[in-house]
Amino acid sequence: EQRQTVLITSHENAIRGILMHLCDIPEEAMNQLHLPNGLPLVYNVKRKCITLLDDGSGRDPMEVHDFGPAAQHLFRPCELDDDFFLQMEEQISKADTEEKPVLAA
Repeated sequence: EQRQTVLITSHENAIRGILMHLCDIPEEAMNQLHLPNGLPLVYNVKRKCITLLDDGSGRDPMEVHDFGPAAQHLFRPCELDDDFFLQMEEQISKADTEEKPVLAA
């Protein structure tokens, strides 16, 4: 497994198109989604959700920035949490270390 971080920078309309597909945002809601300039959005491929980087101010970014009426499409709860992936990795590791039976011909 390779973990890679990819940075995508572009104009607002291209980012809207990417977000529409990644987040399953209906096309008609895209006009109601506001994307603040220069604000990094982090998409977690495994968890299928978007988060915002913590700027260290202690302020809630959702209160500081206006994402518009369609923000609920962008910031939905993550489908899977980190505990799910930890459990899956433990099961895989356990299965790999168990002795596998040898079949005789």
